[in-house]
Amino acid sequence: MKKKPCLFLVLFSLFLVGCNETVTESKKPNAAEVLRLDNHADIFQLEGNILQTNIEWIDNLELNENKYIGEIEFKATKAEDFKNGTANLLPIGAKIYSVKERNDIFIVKFDNVLKRYLILSEG
Repeated sequence: MKKKPCLFLVLFSLFLVGCNETVTESKKPNAAEVLRLDNHADIFQLEGNILQTNIEWIDNLELNENKYIGEIEFKATKAEDFKNGTANLLPIGAKIYSVKERNDIFIVKFDNVLKRYLILSEG
């Protein structure tokens, strides 16, 4: 008879510990975080997302240009100056296109140069 109350206490304690999990929320990286990790990163901001180029596996994908999205409107040297349409290395006027195969990769064109950019996801 004495074993049942002890077993109940052990199981109840495990239940309470299991219910006390800490939930952490991850968020999309901003320009400051990306540039802090790599101050030479080639990035721009679009619809609240930071996109980065020079990612090897993206350059190996076969991608086809889809729709014109917009263009780079601002240049910034400081991360705190980033807003939608801002880039640190791309020229103002560079054209941004979606791709048919994926919704997290974009093509940017300027002066006969084509670059692929990936939306940086939540970390």
